[in-house]
Amino acid sequence: MNFKLSSTDQRTSKTSSAAKRVSTAIALGALLLAQLSTQVQAAPSIPVFGDPIVGTWNVVVDIYDCNTGNPIFTGGQSLALFNADGTRHETAATNPALRTPAYGNWHRVRNNEYEFALKYYRFDATGAFVGSTSIRHDLYLSANGKSYSSEGVAEFFNPGNVYLFEACSSATATRYQ
Repeated sequence: MNFKLSSTDQRTSKTSSAAKRVSTAIALGALLLAQLSTQVQAAPSIPVFGDPIVGTWNVVVDIYDCNTGNPIFTGGQSLALFNADGTRHETAATNPALRTPAYGNWHRVRNNEYEFALKYYRFDATGAFVGSTSIRHDLYLSANGKSYSSEGVAEFFNPGNVYLFEACSSATATRYQ
């Protein structure tokens, strides 16, 4: 017995096969998208695009007398942010009534060497403005991009922006994850 499908049955069969292929393609596409999404979420926090310094850092700062090397303040902590556009932000773990966050900029000198500058405003315990501090550091990023060290000078100014004195400082940082 030889059965032949009618032209209506042949069209239905072709439509059904095409629908199955489209459904299979959609299911495979969804599976692939889910897999890629998982891989992106598991990516390391070190930037893939842009400069390796870009990101958020846990910083420990030591301040010392530039002439004698005697410590003035050690173990100060802050959270630093290097933005891709060359701007920089830092918030110190101090009483926010006494000091504003610091804002500034950074640039790459060569390879893993950078420079940055920051400025913040200071207040006394009564809330009176007592001046500003400008910080300039040379920074050295580790080869693996997970830590850095820096050193430089902090210049202190009175409310009239008249230079008062300077102190030297050094910092170490690890990438915030």
